[in-house]
Amino acid sequence: MSKGGLYTGFDHFRVHGSADIRDGLQNGMVVLDTNVLLNLYRYNDKTVDDLLNVASAADNRLFVPHQVVREFWRNRQSVIASLGTASKDALGALAKNATSTKDAITRWAKSVAIPDEIRDSMTLGVDDYYGGLRSRIGDEPVRISTHTPTARDSLLSKLEALLEGAVGEAPSAEEWAAAIAEGERRVENSLPPGYMDADKLESDLPEGASGDYIVWRQILAEGKIRNVDCVLVTADTKEDWWNRGERGAAIGPRRELIEEYFATTGHRFFLLEPVDLVKYSNALGVGTSPESVHDIERVRDDRPASEPWTLEAVRTVLRELDAQGQTQASVIREAIELGGRISRARVYELDGRDEGQMLRGFTRPVKRITADLQAAERIPFGLAPLLDAVYETGVKSSHFAVPEEVVQLFSPTERS
Repeated sequence: MSKGGLYTGFDHFRVHGSADIRDGLQNGMVVLDTNVLLNLYRYNDKTVDDLLNVASAADNRLFVPHQVVREFWRNRQSVIASLGTASKDALGALAKNATSTKDAITRWAKSVAIPDEIRDSMTLGVDDYYGGLRSRIGDEPVRISTHTPTARDSLLSKLEALLEGAVGEAPSAEEWAAAIAEGERRVENSLPPGYMDADKLESDLPEGASGDYIVWRQILAEGKIRNVDCVLVTADTKEDWWNRGERGAAIGPRRELIEEYFATTGHRFFLLEPVDLVKYSNALGVGTSPESVHDIERVRDDRPASEPWTLEAVRTVLRELDAQGQTQASVIREAIELGGRISRARVYELDGRDEGQMLRGFTRPVKRITADLQAAERIPFGLAPLLDAVYETGVKSSHFAVPEEVVQLFSPTERS
């Protein structure tokens, strides 16, 4: 029997350097994740062209799992709808600040008996100041809307050309069912990838929490056929994909993923963020602009500000839920009464359904109504979900919860 060496059976502990990554890009399968395609709508035109040129240089080594395209089409409209809101949010915040500043001046002037002409001069100065700021911000140009015909979406035209012949086949019904079952098993046992999506287990998504695993399964299958290394480009930075060292620095893929890809294909597995793909573009003989790196980092670091719930916003959602006869209104009210959480068993009682039924999609009406009210500008964007399923163990939610900030809004006399 031949003996092994230091890395025999432990190859997944290797930390690869830039030479390995360059080799993977030059000779391996290059895979684009859903978030990479969707983020193209958030970049400027030069960045889009740079990224697509790099991907195009992979030629017939480019691969996009079928699940990625499924998720792209499902989320495309909501991404487009979220564009162009930064200026609107800034203008709204300035208007609120101008009003509160003038109110403060008026109250102060009244309390110390300042003459009206001085008060008016000061408030006029506030209007001039904030008016100047608002004029400098202006409105963001709307490049595309959800109503734009797909034939007039220039990005879609570029993606269509790029991905022709690069998208994997749709799974059969049997393969789909098996992938969902395995994905749920992994979530339940905290096995990568996908266990960080446990909150989707009872969502209305057809794949539930198994989306990441289905992508991974399709990568493994294609890698086995091609018999090559794989470089997955993803903007997903969660711990069920990445191996992180001290202070959260990314070292590379999870060792479990490296080991599984090697066991399936006999080859190496790499992870890159979109900004890294641009930085390594010369490995594929493509030149890119330094500004594209900054643009990708801007989108990566631009975490949407969390807008706080107000009492009126919560009541607006509850009134709409009541008007549509949705049980979720009662669930939210009782969760608030109970300090923010309500048991799964109690939800079954309030909803009047048999406990043998799944609660898949139970929070969907709340999310749909919230989105509708936001689109109608009746409540602000950036709010935390008003009702969420919580998974402490297993593939079934243990309870449902409302945000702590919402509970704090309701005094005991207002919880009705």
